[in-house]
Amino acid sequence: MNKIFKESSFNIFNEQKNDILQDDNTISNHVQMKQLNLQLQHFKLYQDVLNEALNQYDLIIQTISSLSNEFKDIQLQQFKQYISKFEKDSSLMQKFTQFDQIEAELKLHKQEKESLQNQLTESEKINLGNQQVIKDLKKNDAEQIKLMSDLKRQYESQSIKIKELEQQKTQFEIIVKEKEGALQMCQKQNEKNEEMLKQLKQTMDWQFSQSLTFSTIYKNSNCSITQNGKVIETNQYGWQCCMCDQMIPKNGLIQFAIKIIEISSIMIGIGFRDIVQSRNYGNCYDIGQGTYNIYYNGQCYNHDQQDKHTQQIAFPFSTNDIIIVEVDIQKKYVKWTKQSTNQSFTLNIDTSKDLYPCVHLNSRCKVEILNQVFK
Repeated sequence: MNKIFKESSFNIFNEQKNDILQDDNTISNHVQMKQLNLQLQHFKLYQDVLNEALNQYDLIIQTISSLSNEFKDIQLQQFKQYISKFEKDSSLMQKFTQFDQIEAELKLHKQEKESLQNQLTESEKINLGNQQVIKDLKKNDAEQIKLMSDLKRQYESQSIKIKELEQQKTQFEIIVKEKEGALQMCQKQNEKNEEMLKQLKQTMDWQFSQSLTFSTIYKNSNCSITQNGKVIETNQYGWQCCMCDQMIPKNGLIQFAIKIIEISSIMIGIGFRDIVQSRNYGNCYDIGQGTYNIYYNGQCYNHDQQDKHTQQIAFPFSTNDIIIVEVDIQKKYVKWTKQSTNQSFTLNIDTSKDLYPCVHLNSRCKVEILNQVFK
């Protein structure tokens, strides 16, 4: 029985030891962990058997102790041999007592395994969380890459548009420079034209003034014309009107100048020849009588503006004054300016018929048409 138990125990121990060593080397394998748990259950069964055997061993020791007193002589030697053999077997039994230590180590390994398993589980959770973070980061990276790609395309599109705009700007700058050059040329030409117009106007004014004469026909018979039509005078009482031969042009602005040589009562202006002629060139200064005038005391006398008629809204003039008369048929106005003081007065006019320069004289008066306009 001892031999069988010894061999069985020895085989079980070797198998358990091999299994434990194998489990220590393969603790990370989940299947082997299950096998280890099963083997631990078997070991507990064997431990129960061992404990029972130890109890039997104690009983045998007690029996041997009681028998040792009884055996004598021949049996004593046989008993000693048996004792020696039993002691050898008991050494094996003592080894079984080491299983407590092995069991404690196995428990420690189990605890370590459970701790490692918990750490592994926690690591797996962290790993899953990290994988989700990585997944989110990859998704965010993909979105950022797409956004960067879109921005890159927009930048490239904007760059193309900017280049096109820069090209257009360059073209516009070239066009603007060309236009500026053309404008400068036009301005220079306009300046030349204005100068020419000014000279032409001066020439026209000069020509008009040069050619302007008091008419020997369209005048009151009491007036005398001298100096080739440039001077008119009278000694007679009563308003006497004298028209000029030259009609005021329909286009452009003209000027003429009248110098006061002698004065009693004088009006200077423009008028409609047919109306003045119908009145026999006398008293032709009231409303409806065909002339626009300023009186030497500063009053206005006109053909069609009752609110201004006889009103002292112009300026006075006297001997040696030069009165410049400016007329623009297109703009429908007549303007009087006293050359010495630059005082002026402007009046709207009716341009439906031809207009002519004229003067109205009363008592001792004498005036002259100047050949040029003084400004």
